[in-house]
Amino acid sequence: MEWIFCSIDDIRVIRDNFDCGVPELNEYLKKYARQNQRKGIAKTWVAIPQDGDGQVAGYYAIGMAELERESLPENYKKGLPRYPLPVMRIGKLAVNQSMQGRRLGETLLIDAFNRVIRLSEDIGVLGVIVDALNEQAKGFYLQYGFIPLEGDELALFIPITRILEAFR
Repeated sequence: MEWIFCSIDDIRVIRDNFDCGVPELNEYLKKYARQNQRKGIAKTWVAIPQDGDGQVAGYYAIGMAELERESLPENYKKGLPRYPLPVMRIGKLAVNQSMQGRRLGETLLIDAFNRVIRLSEDIGVLGVIVDALNEQAKGFYLQYGFIPLEGDELALFIPITRILEAFR
């Protein structure tokens, strides 16, 4: 299936029927995504089918964050400064139940990775962090190269170097 990735503000986007099976993620898309976008807190990108009616099939929200060096596993700390490190945070990522199992989650993640690559050309970005919602979500991110952070078993990180290697 071919997808159009566009901002939550795009007039084609219809989000009222979105249901990923997780009420918190449904509510974010329907009630808070546009507010957070207007306030500059997070940008939400949606996938709509190219030949569809604008119904959201999946989405992710991203923003900037900082990561404490102490949160990284020991082998990643070498050579890094002791002050907070710049990262992009994937705050939400969800796929409508009707599209689950079709690799749309992977496609959304790749789109987010493309955005962080472009961002890293202009500003410093050590990598991407995500707080997985549960163990199933954690398993999803681990298969794409994320590593667990210290102190929170659902907090994950992938260095920009690993993302760049994957896209070469």
